[in-house]
Amino acid sequence: MGFLKKYYKLIGTIITVIAMVFVVKKIVTMDVDWSMFAHGKTLAIICGCTLVQAAMVLFMTMPWLRFIRILSGIQIPVRDALPVYTKSNLMKYVPGNIFQYVGRNQLAADLHISHVDVACATVLDIICCMLTPLLLIVILMGRDMLELIVTYRRNFLIVLGVGILVLALAIVILRWKFREHLRRYFEKYRRLLSRSILPRLLMVFLLYLTQYVISTVMYAVPAYLMFDVPAEKMGLFLGTYLFSWIIGFVTPGAPGGIGIREAVMVLMCGSFMSTDTIMLYAVTMRIISTFGDVVAFLAGLALERIWKKKTVHTTA
Repeated sequence: MGFLKKYYKLIGTIITVIAMVFVVKKIVTMDVDWSMFAHGKTLAIICGCTLVQAAMVLFMTMPWLRFIRILSGIQIPVRDALPVYTKSNLMKYVPGNIFQYVGRNQLAADLHISHVDVACATVLDIICCMLTPLLLIVILMGRDMLELIVTYRRNFLIVLGVGILVLALAIVILRWKFREHLRRYFEKYRRLLSRSILPRLLMVFLLYLTQYVISTVMYAVPAYLMFDVPAEKMGLFLGTYLFSWIIGFVTPGAPGGIGIREAVMVLMCGSFMSTDTIMLYAVTMRIISTFGDVVAFLAGLALERIWKKKTVHTTA
């Protein structure tokens, strides 16, 4: 177990360093005139939104952790999960788009808990991170959402088809190699799906909803104050931005949704915003998102050190 923990920490550290390299590369290679963000009002808006973004990354530890607690039956403290979550979140900048999810299993190695429980919690987290913004999109866009669904139905059908094939293949392999383990975990999770667990699941859903509501309000601030999006079009604009994030997320071969998001935004918002303005907004949000992830990572490191010192002083 000790060897496994050291193995995960070493691999995690290497991937984190690689992630930082790609973060720096992304910032340096952004096609943007940084001088236009040097104005007092603009800089204040971006800094404020960056801090909100960082806070949301820290906050999103909670629903993921609650899923782990439900699946494992262990009351894992926040101080153990938050540094792992913020570190793994930074790994999404490494090409491949899987390291941020695999990295979360360091928590299982650190605490000697089931890797299956942590992996299943991560799968549930991904599903909720897709479904919750869809609810907000329906509220914000209404009928306009149908046009987007029809336009990008091919993206969803491809991902759905690939997802079903991967799931079917995984089930076949698991039944062949780990039939007894699979039966044991199925029985364990089936027992968890009782009426008594529903309030806890509802609380997790409310955490996701809170996060996306706050994030959507944050998206609206630069849209209204910096890019003059009309108030009457704000629902359509924000709904489209959320939808563009989902399209970028599920589209294979589009790291970070580069290009895909902008195309969705131009399609729906081109009638009241110029293409250049939409592109500039997208770049601004990428800057906020990137720096927010870095700030959250640094905050996670700082909190980890503080909590470790408190633990040492308590046990001394």
